[in-house]
Amino acid sequence: MLHSYSQKSESDRRQKYLGALLSHAGHQVILAESTPDLDVEATEMPEEEHAIFVLLPVPAPSDLLSQIKDRLTPEHIVLGGNLPEDFLAFCKNRKIKTIDYMKFQSVAMKNAVATAEGAICQAITASDINLHGSRCLVIGFGKCGEVLAHKLQGLDCHVWVSTRDELAKAKAYACGYQEHASYADYDFIFNTAPALVLTPPVIDQLQQDTVIIDIASKPGGCDFNYCIGKGITAKHCPGLPGKYSPKTSAEIIFEKVTKTLC
Repeated sequence: MLHSYSQKSESDRRQKYLGALLSHAGHQVILAESTPDLDVEATEMPEEEHAIFVLLPVPAPSDLLSQIKDRLTPEHIVLGGNLPEDFLAFCKNRKIKTIDYMKFQSVAMKNAVATAEGAICQAITASDINLHGSRCLVIGFGKCGEVLAHKLQGLDCHVWVSTRDELAKAKAYACGYQEHASYADYDFIFNTAPALVLTPPVIDQLQQDTVIIDIASKPGGCDFNYCIGKGITAKHCPGLPGKYSPKTSAEIIFEKVTKTLC
């Protein structure tokens, strides 16, 4: 049975699809998005194959986690992504099972495809020029950076890569990407690095119509306030799989979760 305790928003659709899949598989599911009632009917401790899942939004707001912590019991399995370490420690101490699906490498790799597609969509809507033939910088060459660079190249963009990792540099070179040289050269900058890399001195070098798409986790890797002052378009776009391909993302997570419980 699927229980929901708040009105759904566009960014929550991944959890809705995931909840439906789990519910269809025989589990009780709580979509914990605002201040949910966690007391669903359960007369005895459920077996794992018929557990009570508490689905958290990604990322889960700290105030929501604070509100539900004391109401969680060992009857619940908390399912979310990028869960804070203190929350995980709390659940472990209370013998509450948690599954952080973003820690699974296979999920992260498959979600990188949706992230890349979403980032490209954001870039297209934010700029007055075509991506085709444009000059694009991808900062970071991990899972998301690698897939994003590949998708941009497939759209006939000229792709540069900036990374500090020597092995990643070699891999980018082997894939045919150019090594970053000057920030003044780009029409689009895609940041995947979870660190402040687009600082005021860097932003000062950009063209006025350069578009920055930052897909790094909160707080991102760009000084957004400085960009506003300079009149440069910079968009922080975390959680793109849940916004652009929630059904596919939910199916990826469901497959991994069910294997984890086996």
